Formats: sequence, C-alpha cells, structure tokens
Amino acid sequence: MTSNSISHLTRPSTNTSDIEVDRTGIGKRPQGVSSPGAPAPQRAACRGRRLGILAGAVALLVMLTGCNLPLSAWVPDLNGDGNLDQVEVDTQTKIVAASLSRSLANQRRQIQMHPFLTCVRRHESDRGPYPHTRGYTAKNPRSTASGAYQFLNSSWRVLSARAGHPGYSRAAAAPWYVQDAVAHHAVTHGGKGHWNGTGC
Repeated sequence: MTSNSISHLTRPSTNTSDIEVDRTGIGKRPQGVSSPGAPAPQRAACRGRRLGILAGAVALLVMLTGCNLPLSAWVPDLNGDGNLDQVEVDTQTKIVAASLSRSLANQRRQIQMHPFLTCVRRHESDRGPYPHTRGYTAKNPRSTASGAYQFLNSSWRVLSARAGHPGYSRAAAAPWYVQDAVAHHAVTHGGKGHWNGTGC
C-alpha cells in the first residue's frame, strides 16, 4: 500500500472496518509534495453538524406552523395593516426556504472541503487543481470502482445505504454531494483506513 496507488473498497460488509481494500496503481504523487489530508479539526465537523441541526429545526418549525402555531409567530406584518395576507405568507415562506437552501448548500460545501476528503479525491480521481472536484464521474476501466472516491459498486450500495443515501447503483451515478456524504460517513465511522495507500 503505497502513495502511488488507488484504493478501492472491494466487498460489502456489516462492519465498515471489515471492508477489504484492492489497490491498482495509476500514477504517482509528485516528489516533494506533502499530502494535504491532515484530519479536519473537530470544530469544523461540529459546525457542519450544528448547521444541519439548525436547518432541520427550521424545517420542523415551518411544518409545525401549518398545524399548530399562529401565522403571526413566523410571518411578519410587512405592510403594517394588522392583518396577514397570502402575499405576506408567500414572501416569508420564500425567505425561510431560501435560508434553508443556503444552510444546506453551506453544509454540503463544508463536507466537500474536508481536508481528508480533498486529499482522497486528489489521489483517487482528480490530479487537477485544488479542491479536486472534477472526478465525480470517474470510472476505473479495470474494475467497477467509480466516482470521486472510487467505491466499488458492491461496497457503494452497502455504504451509501448505511449513510442514508440509498438508490444509486454506483458512486458515479450519485450527485457530488451524495458521494461526499457517503465518503464522509465512512471516514467518521472508522473507515478512514480504506484510503491508507493514498498517503492522506
């Protein structure tokens, strides 16, 4: 397992740490270039989780307002007439939806920029410029490995379901943020060793 090899998860397992690794070399890391994959500070991971929890809480609040909370608890009287009309409700709904969308986008970008994941992408699928985001559709010609993190199809199906993102037959078929989320879930649940050969 050297830094000039590509790692692949090879079989599904009930335990993430039991998944075997298959390595097929396709290139070398430039001499004198250190790995950018130092583990991210716990603060960054906590911040991402807090954003996710906040977005979930806001979504729950929006759902509850339709059932139990009065409109005045979340819709401001924009025209000051003392009544809430549909235009004011629609306006506030759009504001809340935009806020949720921004929070979700920020959370996805934080996961994507995780230093370990950035390093893995560089070694597995994209030797281009930082942050190495051009390999999400990569496919290995010698195996079923695909996507930015080169998951084999069998392992992808198990790990993506475990991470809460089932339904994609292979990694390359999943959106970039799903691939990131599955890789992040594997890393944070004892699976960082799958990519030992990358030097990350």
